[in-house]
Amino acid sequence: MTAAAPDPTRAAAGDPVPGLAVELTLQRLAMEAAANRDFNLIHLQPEAGRASGAPSAYANTTFVETLLELTLRQWAGLDARIRELSFAMRDFNCAGDRLRSGGAVTAVAAEEGWTVVTADLWIDGPRSRTVTGQGVVALPDASGAEPAA
Repeated sequence: MTAAAPDPTRAAAGDPVPGLAVELTLQRLAMEAAANRDFNLIHLQPEAGRASGAPSAYANTTFVETLLELTLRQWAGLDARIRELSFAMRDFNCAGDRLRSGGAVTAVAAEEGWTVVTADLWIDGPRSRTVTGQGVVALPDASGAEPAA
């Protein structure tokens, strides 16, 4: 039995933002590169990645952004609005790596019709914490009233 994910509408500073694990295969890198038309060989061929200073072919910025957005979305739900997402890529996420995303709530504020949650986010790889960032999500109040945009 697994514990239920924390309710983001009742978030408090220090609460975890549950993450997910991803096996970063060369096939996944190629599929992602094709989807956003980033055919730079550093994302497709291990030799090209190594020639650029990485251990192998590595994920591009869009992959990283998508993994962080998915982390927020799975926690906050489909009704939440992602207001901000910023991040810094600090190390390579390479083919063959097992990545783990996660986060922690740093602030909660009430706005008219919304609960606004700020969270630190990260991606950990086998060699280091490869990405650090921050996300801000707005969650509709539990009243069910449609908040102003």
